[in-house]
Amino acid sequence: MIQGVNQKGAAIRSTLQAISTLYGDDALARIKGSLRPEVLAKIEPRVLPVAWYPIEVSAAIHVAIRDVVGGGQWETSHTIGIEAAKIDFNGVYRVFLRSLQYDSIWDRAQRAWNNYNSRGSIQWEGRSAGGAKGIISGVSGFNAGIWNAVAGRYQSLLILSGARSASVEVKDATAMSACLDALWLE
Repeated sequence: MIQGVNQKGAAIRSTLQAISTLYGDDALARIKGSLRPEVLAKIEPRVLPVAWYPIEVSAAIHVAIRDVVGGGQWETSHTIGIEAAKIDFNGVYRVFLRSLQYDSIWDRAQRAWNNYNSRGSIQWEGRSAGGAKGIISGVSGFNAGIWNAVAGRYQSLLILSGARSASVEVKDATAMSACLDALWLE
């Protein structure tokens, strides 16, 4: 088993901001209130964007999202991932995204992954106009909520880079790997 997977605070911070934006501060408070004290202590009083946090923190937040605002569905994390990417890639970053070709996004996916996660690799294969399949491996402790959030972030990146519409779905997810199927219209 792969040990010591951590996630950058920026990913956790934007996830929490996305919850507040989409569901309100009351929902965010309920989600935080449902976390175990040791998990809550890691994110309170605030999440440091450049600090590394154990993946268990993100996993616990996504369980709470599923239970508190998701109606028992992991897919709510997908919606939150879309909003979190909008938060992460605002201002001048959106201008840069608009100037990239879709192949550049896939070519730089590993570099982006490394800015959010301490371990793991992502490879895009079967790339064509309007579609790609990504395989993420080399992680541990990821749950369906985290994978859905990752898919949502990539879906948002496609839209932010100029796609008229996009869909990124999680396939064959385990705690250590997942496949992402991406489709988009230019």
